[in-house]
Amino acid sequence: MHIEHIRFDKVFDVQARTFSFTSAGKNRYGVVLPGRIVPYEGATCAVALERPDDWSRVLGWRELGTQEVFVPGHGLTARSAFFEAAGMLLYVILQGGIGFLTPWLLLPLPFVFVWRLMLKRRRNSTLRQVLLAQP
Repeated sequence: MHIEHIRFDKVFDVQARTFSFTSAGKNRYGVVLPGRIVPYEGATCAVALERPDDWSRVLGWRELGTQEVFVPGHGLTARSAFFEAAGMLLYVILQGGIGFLTPWLLLPLPFVFVWRLMLKRRRNSTLRQVLLAQP
C-alpha cells in the first residue's frame, strides 16, 4: 500500500463517476475513487494506492481537513471475498481433476469465504486508520 498526497489542480473529462485530473503538472486519466465521488478542483486528498503511481487500483482516500474516509463498502467487500473463495475452490477442483469433484469439497467454501471476508475487513479497518492519521 502506498499513500500519496494529491492536490487536484484541474479536474476534467468527468463522465458518470470517472474523471481525469492534473496534479503537479502530471495528467491522470480514467480515475475512479471509492465512494463514487469526483473531487472538486483545488481539493487536497490522501489517497491509498495499491502500488505507487498506479491509479487503476485506488484502495481508499480522504480529503485532508475532513474526517470522512472512503473505502470499499461492506457489499463490495463481501462480494469480493465470496468470489475469491469460490475461485480458490474452483482452482482446487481443476487441479485435482473431475474425479476429485465430490460434494464434500464444497464444505470448506463457507469457511474460506468467512476467512477472506475477515481479512478484507481487517485491511479496510487498517486503511481507514492510516488515512485518518494523515495530516
